[in-house]
Amino acid sequence: MLAVANLRVGVGDGPAIVDGVDLALNSGRILCLVGESGSGKSLTALSLMRLLSPAMRLAADRFVLDGEDLAQASEKRLNAIRGNRMAMVFQEPMTALNPVMTVGDQITETLRVHQGLRQEAAREVALAMFRQVQIPAPEARLRAYPHQLSGGMRQRVMIAMALICKPAILIADEPTTALDVTIQSQILRLIDDLRAQLGTAVLFITHNLAVVAEIADEVAVMYAGRIVERASRTALFGDPMHPYTLALFAAMPRADERGRPLATIEGQVPAPGAMPKGCRFAPRCPFAAARCREDYPPLREIAPAHWVSCWRAPLEEHLS
Repeated sequence: MLAVANLRVGVGDGPAIVDGVDLALNSGRILCLVGESGSGKSLTALSLMRLLSPAMRLAADRFVLDGEDLAQASEKRLNAIRGNRMAMVFQEPMTALNPVMTVGDQITETLRVHQGLRQEAAREVALAMFRQVQIPAPEARLRAYPHQLSGGMRQRVMIAMALICKPAILIADEPTTALDVTIQSQILRLIDDLRAQLGTAVLFITHNLAVVAEIADEVAVMYAGRIVERASRTALFGDPMHPYTLALFAAMPRADERGRPLATIEGQVPAPGAMPKGCRFAPRCPFAAARCREDYPPLREIAPAHWVSCWRAPLEEHLS
C-alpha cells in the first residue's frame, strides 16, 4: 500500500537526520518501527504524513501510496489524503484533541470533510465507530469535551478518528504511552482487531519490545535516523543480529532475573548535527572494528528476509 525508498529528512543545508530509510507497508500487516528516544521514529512518521515544518527538507527516491506518487502531490491533494486514505494516531492523547470542541464534533468534521456526509449521517457513523472501539455510553461521549474523558478514553477517540474513513494506512506513534498496563493491552488488541477487520496497513512506532512481541508482523529497528535491522517478528526475536538490537534485548527486564541490575547501553544517540563517520552506532558498540568507524555498512540480507546493517554480522557472540 505504501512504498518509500531512500527517505531523507534534514534541516536547511545540514546533514540528514533521517537518512536512507526504506519502508514498505502491506495491506493487513503491522510493521513495528523500534528504537530508543531520539532515533528518528516520530520524524519518520511525520515525514510519511507530509506534516513536517516548512523549515525541514524532505526527499525520497520513491514515495508511492497505492500507485500514487506523493512526492509530487500538491498540498490540496495531501489534505484530501490525510485523515482519509492515510491517518495517524499521535503520540500524546492528552493534547492531540481540540480542547474547545466536543469529541463528537471533531470526529464528524472528519466525515463531513472527507466523505461529504451531512451532520446527522456523520453522527450515526461516529456512533458506530465509537461502539467498535468499545467506548461505553457512546451517545454521551459524543457530547463530551476532551478534558471530561480519561487518558485511555481519549486514546480510543483518537483511534476512532483515525479509522473513521477506513484508511489504507494507519500510523500509530507510541499510542500506548502514558497509559496504564490494562489500558495498553486493550488498545493493542483494538488496533490488531481493526487491522484484521478493515485490512488496514499499520506502522506502529514504539520503543517497547514487549509490545512488538505482541502485535508485529514485521519489525524495523531504527538507530540515529537509519534502519539497522529489518526482519519478521519471529526472525528478529529468534535471532537478532545487529549489536544495537542485541543491546535492546539485553536491556529488557526479565521476570527470572528479579533483583539483578538492568543492562544499559553506554553513551547516547548522537545529536543530529554530530553524526559520527561510518556506522552511527560504532561509538557505543562493543563489537566495533576500525572499518565500522570509517564506512557505513549497507543493509545486507544476512538470512532469508532478514536484513542487517553491520560489517560484522552475523556475530558469533551475543551481548551478555
